[in-house]
Amino acid sequence: MTPALLFLRSREVPGGLLFAVPAMALLAWFGAAQTHPSHAVTTAALALALGTAVLGYGLGGPDGTLDATAAIRWAPRRALHLAAIFVVASAVVTAVTTAPVGIVLRDAAGFVGLAAAAVVLFGRRLVWTLPVVVGCVSAAIPAVPEPFALYLLTWAGQPADSVAALVTAGILAVTGVSAYVIRGPRRISPVS
Repeated sequence: MTPALLFLRSREVPGGLLFAVPAMALLAWFGAAQTHPSHAVTTAALALALGTAVLGYGLGGPDGTLDATAAIRWAPRRALHLAAIFVVASAVVTAVTTAPVGIVLRDAAGFVGLAAAAVVLFGRRLVWTLPVVVGCVSAAIPAVPEPFALYLLTWAGQPADSVAALVTAGILAVTGVSAYVIRGPRRISPVS
């Protein structure tokens, strides 16, 4: 088996794709069937949050200590893995939703950054926490400009012309991706 296939199997990527792709497509399709354009945006954000949460599980291996002792360069693999999650999530949701492509790309970048930050902070078992919580908050709370803290918290549901949402997603993406590429997942030994 090639090293790439071994890496994908060890990170449980095939299983993640098997569940994430249909779930994202179905959720985005439900939003596309709605008549109001804001519903398409919020369901696209939820679909991206769900997809990055499921695919993010593969950002860490089953044994963090084993990953740390491997004599390979992890930074390029980590960066490529995050880029692949971004591409898959963006492509699936863009193919199904009626939300603008700019919103999908912005939200995908932000959610990938959140998943990367979650795996650094909490480990792979809790990688779902940050994307799912932010996605649910953005879907549940209407996009209103005041108070500004709430406006920033609901960045994923903001319209395409929202500079604050774009900056927030960019900061989340850069911070999370940088932390993950440099530091890697939180090292948690497997439960015996």
